[in-house]
Amino acid sequence: DDAVFSTLTDAHTGKEVRIRSKYVIACDGAGSRVRRSAGLKLTGGPLPHARYLVHFRSRDLSKLHSQGQFWHIFFTGGGVIINQDEIDTWTVHCPIPLEQDVSALDPKAMVYKVLGSQTGPCPIEIDEVLVTSVYRPNLVVADTYRTEGGRIFLAGDSAHQNVPTGGYGMNMGVGDAYDIGWKLAAMIKGYGGPHLLDSYEIERRPVALRNVNRSGEHASVHMKYVEWVKGKSPEFILSNEAESLKFKSKIRDFVLTTDGENKDHGLEMGYRHDGSPVVCSDEGGPEPPWSVRDYVASTWPGSRAPHVFLEDGTTSIFDLYGLEYTIVDFTPSGALSREFATMAGDLNVPLKRVHLPHEPHVRKIWERDVVLVRPDGHVAWRCPSSKANNVMTGKHIEEVLMCATGRRCAPSARDSNIASEPSSMTNVARDQRTKITKFAATVGDVEQDAERIRMMGAFQT
Repeated sequence: DDAVFSTLTDAHTGKEVRIRSKYVIACDGAGSRVRRSAGLKLTGGPLPHARYLVHFRSRDLSKLHSQGQFWHIFFTGGGVIINQDEIDTWTVHCPIPLEQDVSALDPKAMVYKVLGSQTGPCPIEIDEVLVTSVYRPNLVVADTYRTEGGRIFLAGDSAHQNVPTGGYGMNMGVGDAYDIGWKLAAMIKGYGGPHLLDSYEIERRPVALRNVNRSGEHASVHMKYVEWVKGKSPEFILSNEAESLKFKSKIRDFVLTTDGENKDHGLEMGYRHDGSPVVCSDEGGPEPPWSVRDYVASTWPGSRAPHVFLEDGTTSIFDLYGLEYTIVDFTPSGALSREFATMAGDLNVPLKRVHLPHEPHVRKIWERDVVLVRPDGHVAWRCPSSKANNVMTGKHIEEVLMCATGRRCAPSARDSNIASEPSSMTNVARDQRTKITKFAATVGDVEQDAERIRMMGAFQT
């Protein structure tokens, strides 16, 4: 098949329009109609409770800022308040039981309940209730990001859903869109090969599996201290007696030692596309250490190339990138990058050459003399560490560019039986969740059906 046919319906008039396209990207959210129509499945499950949201306006800062200015406050009663605009717009999330009759809830009373936590309602002046809603936190990842025909792709919430703790959802969605966007552009422009589209799921799904599970681990932190506080009287919570102070110190110490929600920089900035068929593996030296906590700046192939300011103190190396591929060369002569530019022209690969012979600090951070950067800022290849090896044959340069554009499979992926044949990747990466028996904080894997999962929000179905 060389096309996708989509039927679009005007929600107001009912008029249908049939569209023929080469590709379709499902960017239609958690309840994706495209995903369902394509028959792609999600695996995962919900948290054991639902959440009631109230979005409101209030300028009662004497109470709202009684503990100081904030962005989020997590209460030991399980509720959360979010400062949306630093002026007068707020959202509270209140946990509710699955059997709760939502129509019986008073939005203002729910705000008071969240703010008062264990001590009873805390009334404030609410100028306007903007909207209320209910949803069931749900941690899921699609079994595959691409249909068997290879022309329909999932991105964003259609491919993965997590709880807000950690703030990973938007970042992952943007990452998905950027990744599949530049790869489809390369295909449409004619210089991209089949392994380029094969690489989308291989690169992005492991990121989702790791981040979705980590968001559940962050949620578990809050669920744990909420459970500790249950049954404690308001008098005990507010007391300055030794036993109460010891209990509150326990919560404080626990939160401060499990604070990855705001400090997991390795998870957010340091992920690497290991095993990708369009990333040429390093030819020497050990891979840099990786942890969810710490970001390690590196040009290890598959990593996002590090941001560095040039010697002038104002120019970002990112500002020197081309719109598509970029070859960065720190050698005095710049000979190797010139050879890359010549070969790229012969192969019809859009490539910008950046020669930086007088940037020792940037060279130190970037680790190698010559580095090939993809349109998304991730490293496709870097030259060997030995300067003597910076002389490459035309055949080797061609191999690097052919692999980076997906016309050939990178040898490292080929050797590990990943993407050894074009368009063979629809089922690969399904088993990359082998170390996760179920996503953290969830009730376990549940068939993703609104009738089976109670209290699902309208955007989830």
